[in-house]
Amino acid sequence: MNTPRAGLFVTGTDTGVGKTFVGCAMLAAWRRQGLAPQPRKPVESGCPERDGAWFPEDGAALALAAGLPGSELARVTPWRFPDALAPDLAAARQGVHLSITQLADACAVPGTGPVLVEGAGGFYSPLCTNGLNADLAAALTLPVLLVAEDRLGTLNTCLLTLEALERRGLMLAGIVLNRRRADAHPALDNATALTGHTTAPILSLAEGITHEDLVQKVSTWKSSERIPPAPGAAPAGS
Repeated sequence: MNTPRAGLFVTGTDTGVGKTFVGCAMLAAWRRQGLAPQPRKPVESGCPERDGAWFPEDGAALALAAGLPGSELARVTPWRFPDALAPDLAAARQGVHLSITQLADACAVPGTGPVLVEGAGGFYSPLCTNGLNADLAAALTLPVLLVAEDRLGTLNTCLLTLEALERRGLMLAGIVLNRRRADAHPALDNATALTGHTTAPILSLAEGITHEDLVQKVSTWKSSERIPPAPGAAPAGS
């Protein structure tokens, strides 16, 4: 396995599970550590029109959390598309055909600060003409932070993603279980269930947690010593 570079690839078990919310908190926590993080969400679909251009709301949130000026948004999210579809299809509808190589090149960053790359959808969701989110993570050799909605059924999608990470030789930096609904069964305990399948740190978020509280949580999370991770860290599922 390649030595991981400083940073993270943020992926999810599905779309709409809170990847950008968690990514923004991680960027803010890194800044509080005195680091100069560089976010990238190289392609974003479902972008509204603003001032005659497609505006990447997720990319803009990441840039703001990293303390970057608005002029850097073109680097953070160079490809934006209006249709709320998988990025490969949204791009094709605009006559654009992106490759993993193009997306990986767009994730190259200047300076010494850690990079945080956010994918689109789940780990095996299509990202471009010739690849999935998983292919971009592998091309970047970044450790993966998995975000999942903390609900019934999440254990299955988490374990499938862990198996996919292990098959590709990628390091699992941690799992964030994001509880988005207040009506979850009180006996539901995905975090404990997952500890039987991975030694990676797991962070559970209460429903309705604020950005500031999440920044505090990730700043003191036991995984924070490995984020950015140390070279030679164990692979997923080890």
